[in-house]
Amino acid sequence: MKLRYMVEYALRDRIREPRYEPVGVWVQGPGPGLDLVIEFLPGNTEAREEAEWIVNRLVENEVRTLPDDFLAYHQATLSPYRGMRGQVIETNEFDSAEECARRILSKL
Repeated sequence: MKLRYMVEYALRDRIREPRYEPVGVWVQGPGPGLDLVIEFLPGNTEAREEAEWIVNRLVENEVRTLPDDFLAYHQATLSPYRGMRGQVIETNEFDSAEECARRILSKL
């Protein structure tokens, strides 16, 4: 199954020793519908809420299918002062978006 995913990072210790730490993963499946899984490590409530807000907007606007560049678009929307989203990677390694999210998250 062809999937796309990207890892989300949060900016930590901005003053003393700034660094980006991985906090979650976004996975887009081939569809149909909103074939999207977004998962975060525990303790990343702000990032999770922002992702949920994005999904809620999609539902409210009755979006039925995600464009191929959905992850690339959202990769560029996060301020580097708060975090970043890594490159979009395509893979056939996983059988589902849920499995991909679970396995990538376990490696973070």
